[in-house]
Amino acid sequence: MDASANMTPDPASSAHMPRHGIRSLDELQQLTQLAAALSGCSTLLIHLCQETSITLITGRQWEPSAQDPEIPFCRFALSQPEPTVIEDADRHPEWASSPLVAGPWHFKFLAGFPIRGKQGELMGLLTLLDPQNLHLDSAVLQALGIVARQAASAILLGDTRARISQLSDEHQKVKRAYDDSESFYHNLVESLPQHIIRKDLEGRFTFANQNFCRALGKELKDILHKTDLDLFPTHLARKYQQDDQQVMHTGQKIETTEANEGLNQQTSYVHVIKTPLFDTKGKVSGIQGIFWDVTEQIHTEQNLASERQLLRSLLETIPDHVYFKDTASRFIRCSRELSDRLGLKNPSLAVGKTDFDFFKEEHARPAFEDEQHIIRTGEPIINKIEKETWQDGQVGWVLTSKMPYRDETGTIIGTFGVSKDITKLIQTEEALRQAEQKYRDIFEKAVEGIFQTTPEGHYLNVNPALARIYGYPTPEALLDSLTDIQKQLYVDPSRRATFQRIMKEHGEIHEFESEIFHRDGKKIWISETARTVCDEAGNILYYEGLVEDISERKRAEAAMEFARDAAMESNRLKSVFLASMSHEIRTPMNGIIGMTSLLKQTSLSEEQHTFAETIETSANGLLRLINDLLDFSKIESGKMTLEKTSLALHDIIEQSVGLLADQAQQKGLEMILKLDPQVPQQVLGDPVRLQQILNNLLGNAIKFTQKGEIQVMVQTLKAQRDTHWVQFQIKDTGIGIKEEAMESIFEAFMQADDSMTRQYGGTGLGLAITRQLIELMHGQLHVESTHGKGSCFWFTLPLEMGKGKLTVERSTPYPWSGSKALILEPNDHSQEALAPILRNYRFDYHFMTQGKQAIAELSKVQRSDAPYRFVLVNDSLKDQTGIDFCQVVHDLKLSPAPTLILMTSIRTQPDKKRLEQCGIQLVVKKPIMQGVFTRGFNRLFKSHASEPEIEKEDTSAVTMHQVQPLSGEHPEVLVVEDNPVNQSVAEHMLKKLGFRPTVAESGDQALEWVQRHPFAMILMDCQMPGLDGYQTTYKLRSMERLGQTKAKVPIQIIAMTANSMDGDRQKCLESGMDDYIAKPVLIHTLASALKRAMNLEGDSTEEGNPHPEEASTKSTSDHAPVEPDRPTLDHKILMTYIGEAADKKQSMLAKLTHLFVDNECPKRLEAWREALETTDRDAIGRCAHSLKGSAANMGAQRLSQHCAEMETRAQDMSREALEQGLDEALALAQEACDALKAFLDS
Repeated sequence: MDASANMTPDPASSAHMPRHGIRSLDELQQLTQLAAALSGCSTLLIHLCQETSITLITGRQWEPSAQDPEIPFCRFALSQPEPTVIEDADRHPEWASSPLVAGPWHFKFLAGFPIRGKQGELMGLLTLLDPQNLHLDSAVLQALGIVARQAASAILLGDTRARISQLSDEHQKVKRAYDDSESFYHNLVESLPQHIIRKDLEGRFTFANQNFCRALGKELKDILHKTDLDLFPTHLARKYQQDDQQVMHTGQKIETTEANEGLNQQTSYVHVIKTPLFDTKGKVSGIQGIFWDVTEQIHTEQNLASERQLLRSLLETIPDHVYFKDTASRFIRCSRELSDRLGLKNPSLAVGKTDFDFFKEEHARPAFEDEQHIIRTGEPIINKIEKETWQDGQVGWVLTSKMPYRDETGTIIGTFGVSKDITKLIQTEEALRQAEQKYRDIFEKAVEGIFQTTPEGHYLNVNPALARIYGYPTPEALLDSLTDIQKQLYVDPSRRATFQRIMKEHGEIHEFESEIFHRDGKKIWISETARTVCDEAGNILYYEGLVEDISERKRAEAAMEFARDAAMESNRLKSVFLASMSHEIRTPMNGIIGMTSLLKQTSLSEEQHTFAETIETSANGLLRLINDLLDFSKIESGKMTLEKTSLALHDIIEQSVGLLADQAQQKGLEMILKLDPQVPQQVLGDPVRLQQILNNLLGNAIKFTQKGEIQVMVQTLKAQRDTHWVQFQIKDTGIGIKEEAMESIFEAFMQADDSMTRQYGGTGLGLAITRQLIELMHGQLHVESTHGKGSCFWFTLPLEMGKGKLTVERSTPYPWSGSKALILEPNDHSQEALAPILRNYRFDYHFMTQGKQAIAELSKVQRSDAPYRFVLVNDSLKDQTGIDFCQVVHDLKLSPAPTLILMTSIRTQPDKKRLEQCGIQLVVKKPIMQGVFTRGFNRLFKSHASEPEIEKEDTSAVTMHQVQPLSGEHPEVLVVEDNPVNQSVAEHMLKKLGFRPTVAESGDQALEWVQRHPFAMILMDCQMPGLDGYQTTYKLRSMERLGQTKAKVPIQIIAMTANSMDGDRQKCLESGMDDYIAKPVLIHTLASALKRAMNLEGDSTEEGNPHPEEASTKSTSDHAPVEPDRPTLDHKILMTYIGEAADKKQSMLAKLTHLFVDNECPKRLEAWREALETTDRDAIGRCAHSLKGSAANMGAQRLSQHCAEMETRAQDMSREALEQGLDEALALAQEACDALKAFLDS
């Protein structure tokens, strides 16, 4: 078979060729020829394989009947990894029967070389066929493999050429379409009124239409390839570039309206749309922008929006009914107020409805007819009053105006209206009409006179009642007769002037009383209540008011005033009588008491001593009775006044308990004080009256208790800001009170029953006075009692906080704080009283009740790591005495040995030797109280003596002869004092203490003295005429700074004042003084102050030497006015002036008594009387102050107390009270003078 004859491809076969080889057929034919030459085969074929098909593209064309006989072989060869070569197919078991071998072609040589691409993918097959058996060596086979690879390259080259041709054709089509599109786009963008631009990715302009160019005033060539920064201001360019970047980064368009402010400050608006441009691959290649001026559109929209908002606001907020209707009277729109009134949730719900949907026919029909009339005629309806009757039956009134509603052409298309609700106005007018009628009825029928007058005094209108009051038959007659009110009506014309002045100043007047002339000439009293009536500018139009005839009331008041004056005079005379009787009785009583006191100090037999004590007890009882009667009289007459000063509450409570503890212990009663440490220490109140209350209640408890105990319990119930509510309880185990007597025990002169008066005595005034004093302090006295078992009285007082320590709690621990203590106390209530004191001082304490138990405890614990440091023992134990118990403990020789402390009654005086033998180191007196406890332990820790410390008695009664002169050099002392009595007292005390005193009677004299003499110390009175002590000190300190005094060092100035109020000490120190002592000055107090001034005194907390910080507090209690049941004179003070004189008439006391009785007292009282005549309250206060100090120094405590009260209250007292104050001062002064003379003569 000739190979060359078979190489021409069949046209039909070429038409069915796949995409491979369509452009490389010649190359493939050349390759088949080369393969034929190399192998010598007659038939060579090349097939292309695509997916599942195998297609012949060059080589032999079979007969038409043939069905591609080579295809099975091709499939086989393509499946083999290496070329397939069959040299003798007749003998090949698989191919011998195939059509290629057994068929008409009789091929005996079969070979197939796969055509593969660069990646090894099958592209086709080079097939060699020959009817002869051929044998190809390896070189030929290798060459045929190269031909197969070249065939692969030819196929790929053909594919590339075909793709290039295709792309070229497509490019031409696209270019033609692009050119057509560009032409259309250019024509379009140039015909549009908008500005249109395009930019590339770098923001350079690639296109701009002529509108944009004209807006910039530039040619297109001057814009292309430029950026925004080249064409616009920087801030705008940055904004445009930012928008461009946003579009290019997101691929999303932006559309906005921008506001730009021009050079003329006018704002223009531009609508901007920017969209991304994409290339053929879908990537963003730039942006396209379209923008146009919308300023006019924006302004139009803003104006429309503003108008819509105005209309909306109007319809939403207007309080009237506003509505628009069409020609059929259907609602088009209405206000919120109308829709709410119609009961609709939204105004839009009214649209389409008519008045017939909301109102009854009687209102809806006339409204419809009015609206139709307006539509027909165009005539409005203005201010028509309409009655609205709603479907629910409610009736209202509106003031309506309706107008035609026209369109732009003026055609009436409906109506609109405004209806104002005037229901309240109609109702008000009706009420006003009724009120006017009612006022006319009242005006005509009133009992009181009613008038209207001009401000000048002419009647405008009066009612019949006023005419009757003034004596006229009719109002007209009064108006005709009274033409000048001031001259014709008022008895005192100035009253009308006063009336007019008050009306002008205040615009009204109430119950203005005047005497006027009746028509018949008699005088009557009237009361006027009136007001001014003014116009809108505030100008007075007229007066109107009421007149009441008060003649009868005036006559009754005159009678009552006469009766009151008579009663007051009677009361004054009673007070004077009581004061006089008090003086007359007290004078001999004080003589009796004083003489009895002196008599008891003489050598008396036991019987005589008993008689003297009986006399003294009876006299004191009678004196208490007189004091109770006087107090009760003061309370009943409302003249009892309470002092409000700073007081040491704990001290007062402990003083009361301590004062009466001896009486209780005399009867074998246990006195127990439970004082809560949280009770405030410093409060404001009346220390004397508070102590009187406590003494009365405690005295009663002791009187009516035969066995058992008396408990005093004080605690704070609540605290609020500066006020503490403090509760006081006094509980006894006495006879109790019968239930039927509970209501009457607080009444004056009443006791539980008559037998009590006979058995226990008393007037029945104590509880009555106590209750009323408590009520004056804003408290209330209560009682609970069981007959035969005891009583409990309690009251609560609101006490304002004073200055100083609030409670007794200490921030600085005492030396014994935290110590372990064993307390042997059999009484549970005593344990309860001791516990808070021990806790307050941080004791680790343990209570026991039996001696044997305590001994066992001590024996065990003292050997431990936490032994007891203190053992406190009650002297009265159940199984033994306290001293015996201490003896046992002492004999045990415990190590460490506890400190033994014995608690005994006041009356018990244990033998010191016995105490030493038992190892007792401290004895404290019961009842145990905070102050007693502290003083006792202070002495214990400061004492180094071997003998036991026993609580000492009060040292305030130290006499002159008991005082030793102070050691060391005694400098000269200047006494600045205007009162002769006080001068003498100070001189005498200073001489007794070894000092050389000089007296200056005024501040000016003192300033002269210090310039001539080097005084080291000054005793300075604070209250003096002219320069007082504070001013004198201030000037003296200034002189010292200027070197105008003789002293080389600052002078020590000690204040002396009768004022012991809280804050007085601070005032003295702030003025430049160094120390402070209160009058009456006691010699040991003065000695302590002088020691401090000379730096001789060590620890100022030693007993008897109070620290300056405690001076004001202590003086408040020590020198406050004494209790009412104390004697007229304080004999302790008087005894200090006797000293060692054998005869009192030769002592300092005689000199002082002469000065006081014959000079000081009459002089001050006379000045007081003169000040009273002119009601000079300041002078009265000064007189009272001076007399207060000298009286205190003379021990006349009642007189001093009264003067202190007058000094404090003189500015606020009435003339009558001031007169009574002088009367009482005269009586008390006479009483004191008589008592002094009696004491001196005894």
